[in-house]
Amino acid sequence: MKERVKWIFSNCQSDLDAIVIMNGEEPLLDVAFPYVTGTRAGLFEGCLGVITPDGRSTIITSALEETSARDGKAEVLTYRTAQDRKDIATDLMKGFRKVGVNGQGIVHSNFLEVQRLATGAELIDVSKGLEASRLIKDQEEVRRIRKACSIASRVADEIPAILSKGMKEYEAAAELDYRMTKMGASGAAFGTNASFGASSAEPHHGAEDISLNVGDTTLFDFGCKVEGYCSDITRTFFFGEPKDWQKRMYQVVTEAQQAALRVIKAGVNGKDVDAAARTVIDASEFKGLMVHSTGHGLGLSVHDGGRMAPNHDFPLKAGMVLTVEPGVYIRGQGGVRIEDDVLITEDGYEMLTDADKKMKVIQ
Repeated sequence: MKERVKWIFSNCQSDLDAIVIMNGEEPLLDVAFPYVTGTRAGLFEGCLGVITPDGRSTIITSALEETSARDGKAEVLTYRTAQDRKDIATDLMKGFRKVGVNGQGIVHSNFLEVQRLATGAELIDVSKGLEASRLIKDQEEVRRIRKACSIASRVADEIPAILSKGMKEYEAAAELDYRMTKMGASGAAFGTNASFGASSAEPHHGAEDISLNVGDTTLFDFGCKVEGYCSDITRTFFFGEPKDWQKRMYQVVTEAQQAALRVIKAGVNGKDVDAAARTVIDASEFKGLMVHSTGHGLGLSVHDGGRMAPNHDFPLKAGMVLTVEPGVYIRGQGGVRIEDDVLITEDGYEMLTDADKKMKVIQ
């Protein structure tokens, strides 16, 4: 934990006395909290994580969360009342002159609370430094992500056996969530997207009361969490013999992903990876129909900083975990996306999701 804390400060301005992460109430919880404290479970609503440049990490927690806090990697200070919390935090932060806060993760009321607790300190937004730190995964983080990817991949391979005519999207989504949890995940990484027919043309479709029919494109975008870390995979299948445009769409998206993977490695700019995928799509009859970036960072959050997108300067570094997910979509008809998770290495990448992605027709 000490090495991680020092790594965080190395990515922030040098004159900070501390960084303070303070959670709101569910769902307004800052994923930087478990990152700076090493906790694996618990909500820690209204609790604080305080780190200092010498590598020290401290949790100021309610008695409710004390057991979960002690399973983490930080010193634990427990309060039972709001006055206890104020006294403990004020004493800990006494003398701090410059305190970093995560502007992207702290609610305004808690920002004001930190101002009151760190009396006289200047609060500085260190969200960019935290993002840069979290982008590079250590071995323990990679272990957790690798397991989450393995579970999602196994479930993806089971999808063809799950589907049946008349099944509802929400039934398929629930089945995927159940199977991931049964295999050891703590839950879904985000709302599982099960899309049938025209719904597959909505990249962020939520599973609805829509029935599966012969001829439908079926798209599944889902992932799970293992010890707080996410996976994110998309697979597309055809329920019944696909039309020529559906087959062609799948072929183009497959080629686009392969083009992106051929260039991805440390030192390459993410916008060039995006360009490799987009060039394939825009040279086809589906020009302009890729409406999102080629990929994004993955970790404690399913969008964990960084993205491979046009005109977005994002140099890739070894240790990053990213999605690679080209897709094309025809409104009112259907879409195809193929998404995998990769660990960036100096000379290429390690594929973390290994579910089959050959075009599959379900009869």
